[in-house]
Order: sequence, then C-alpha cells, then structure tokens
Amino acid sequence: MKKGRKNPLVECFACFVIPAYTLLFAGSVEWFSTNFSVIAVTGEDHFRGFFLWGVLVGSYFLGVLGAVAQTLPRRGKWVVWALTAGGCLLLAGALLLPYLPQFLPKIARLHVIFAACACVLLMLALLTVVLAGRRRSPSAYQPMLRVWGWIAGFSGALFVLGGMITTALEVFFILSAVWFARRLFYLRKI
Repeated sequence: MKKGRKNPLVECFACFVIPAYTLLFAGSVEWFSTNFSVIAVTGEDHFRGFFLWGVLVGSYFLGVLGAVAQTLPRRGKWVVWALTAGGCLLLAGALLLPYLPQFLPKIARLHVIFAACACVLLMLALLTVVLAGRRRSPSAYQPMLRVWGWIAGFSGALFVLGGMITTALEVFFILSAVWFARRLFYLRKI
C-alpha cells in the first residue's frame, strides 16, 4: 500500500460504521449507570443489535490486527494472532451468554468475565504490535505507546468513576481502540 493511500474498508468501518453503530446502540440512556449488556436484554431487537455490534467489532479487530500481524516477526505475529483470536472468542462468548443476573447469576458473571477478558486481550494485542513496531521504528511507535497508556489509563479512570463497566467506558474503549488499531494498520509498513 502506498504511503498516504487509505484502505476504504478500514476507513469505512473505523470512521463511520463502528462509531455510528456504537453511539446509536448506546443511545441517550444514563451512560454511567448502565452498560451494553443491560441494554441488550431490554428487548429482542436490542439483543440482535448487541449481537450485530459485537460481530462488527470482532470482525474489525480480527481483520485489522490480522493484517498488522502479518508484518511482524514470526514470534510477534503468533502472539498478536493468539491474543486477537482469544479476545474475539471471548467476545463471542459474551455475546452468546445472556446477562440476566436475577435469573442466571452464574451465566451473568461468566458474561462479564468474558467481556472484560476480551478487552484485556485486545489491549495486549495492541501493545504487542506497538512494542514490536518500536523496535523497527522508535520515532513512529513511541508516541503510540503513550497513546496506548492513555487509553488504558482513561479506561481505568472511567471504571473507577462508574464503579462498574458502564456505557461510557464501553463507548470510550471501543472508539479509541478502533481508531488506535486503524493507526497501527497504517503504520505497519514503516
């Protein structure tokens, strides 16, 4: 890919489809007192929307980080693939397990664990890409390490502020991680 030339699919998903769908799904509910899992169980259409959102996000990360992984040394490639695939599998598990703590408390707990672990694995995959890229081009990837730290730190602050995984945290995490992966996608040839 030539420098400066953008991939239309990555641009479409990172700059329009995922942000728009995420914000539309979040709606205008109290962003600090609810989350996507609660919104998903409020109606059949909401669950379908939640499932589609998860498929879009999982597919995006698998495609973008998969392309980035192809440019890494052999060990880094497999680490990024394993972390990304693991994160996407856990996301799929969270999508398939209903969050109904009143009726299925153990399943609901497992749903939360899967969703949280999926985010951790995806952040570790992004960090692995940044650390591998920093070896090749420190000047290009050092700022990305700071941005990664900012995303992790602000996500932690939103978690502490809300006292739980909130819609605000989910929206911030998804939008920032999607845009961060987009930037790594374009840095991969450097």
